[in-house]
Amino acid sequence: MKYKGIYIFALALILLASCTKKLQIENDSDPSIEDVYSDPASVYGVASSLFYNWYIGAQTHSWSPAMSMMTMADQGTSSWLNSGMFDLSSEPRQTFDNSESYRYAYIFEHYWTKLYADINTANDILKVLDEGMVIGENGEDTKMVEAMSYFIHGLSLGYIGLNYDKAYILNYDTENPSDVPISNYSDVTAAAISSLEKCIAIADANNFIIPSDWINGKDYTNNEISQLAHSYIARFLVYNSRNATQNDAINWQAVIDNANLGITSDFEVFLDNVNWKNWVYHYSYERDDWVRVDARIINLMDSSYTKRLTSGADPGIATSIDARLGTDFAHDNICPFKPERGYYHYSFYLYKRINYSFSTADYFPEMYKNEIDLLKAEAYAHLNQLPMAINILNTSSRISRGNLPPLSASATKQQVLDAIFYERDIEFFVAGFGINYYDMRRRDMLQKGTMLHFPIPAKELNVIGLPIYTFGGENNADGINTSNGGWL
Repeated sequence: MKYKGIYIFALALILLASCTKKLQIENDSDPSIEDVYSDPASVYGVASSLFYNWYIGAQTHSWSPAMSMMTMADQGTSSWLNSGMFDLSSEPRQTFDNSESYRYAYIFEHYWTKLYADINTANDILKVLDEGMVIGENGEDTKMVEAMSYFIHGLSLGYIGLNYDKAYILNYDTENPSDVPISNYSDVTAAAISSLEKCIAIADANNFIIPSDWINGKDYTNNEISQLAHSYIARFLVYNSRNATQNDAINWQAVIDNANLGITSDFEVFLDNVNWKNWVYHYSYERDDWVRVDARIINLMDSSYTKRLTSGADPGIATSIDARLGTDFAHDNICPFKPERGYYHYSFYLYKRINYSFSTADYFPEMYKNEIDLLKAEAYAHLNQLPMAINILNTSSRISRGNLPPLSASATKQQVLDAIFYERDIEFFVAGFGINYYDMRRRDMLQKGTMLHFPIPAKELNVIGLPIYTFGGENNADGINTSNGGWL
């Protein structure tokens, strides 16, 4: 399977966003690109933008599947067409239009292309380091740059593995990119974890401090980068599952091992609203008329509240012993959505936990420590170490934020897992790309006909000469590429 398509498709973004070499074809007429990788100071400059290009250019960019995924998961809800939110959450679920003519094709093309641009940049840096380049006056920054390059290579490849059914695995020492085969998502995710493990090995063996403008807001020591890499490995190990059967088969001990070495406080990025902005949040929960909290979530906190609206009437104000109903959510008796697009999209609740807006500069969560703790609790539950799981739950957001009663020491495995996913549904609206979608996917709870991952974008398939294929729609529900489960 030829890799040539990514070069053509990604070239503009690569040149503009990351200033890297081309993926396949050398261009001797553009020496400025070559100069970047012959000058240690320039390589340092490219390395300093690695996280920015990944976080702002892909993960929080409005041209990503993030908003459509939150509506596919029935976590957020919207009747608006933007970003494919309505198309991919319409009921019954429809087959995904994977064509270049689809009105929101650019959303799914951009994410694929941007992540490969980030992979290409990291590979270019790793290649010149492998060839002997040293960074810094006495080479003191070489290992820092190398660790950061493996970090971003792993993150970019990892999210491709989480979101697409298959993809290319590209490393800095790939001899002939045009001959790289297409690999399935599990192999792509495994390769991403391998890169993160290389980042960890470098960080654990060297002392360095990553400047505060690389990951905006604070300096990161080598130990902290190692913790971040372990935390993302825990994410990838769990979120890669496409169904409940795969979820049960996860190496849960590996999840515990990585979580134990993971972050010790929330991982936040400072958004200055000049260069660092979260467009996904701005176009979803910051705007009261854009995305609402799905009634499914409110019903979790108040079982008497409807799970799904069937008319435009406001069901009223929900009540709950969970304090977060009052702190994280707000009632609005007017829903601005279009009734002709289905009352099931309607919601009278807003998400208000995060105060970030484009009018202020503030820290924004990318990963809560609570997320990693709950992954560890889930791992203990699957390994039938229920007291360990219950102890984590009873020192988690369940108590500290929800003011809920402690889970009983005699709770069953299913009760423990239910409590864990209740916490995850309430806690993780915006801290991390796609978490709500991945959680619903791996529990067989995405509505029947919902895609379990995206196909390779049509534009890429057309370039490399492969037939267009797609997923989604109730007639395609196989539990492998399209959900055959559901929460309704």
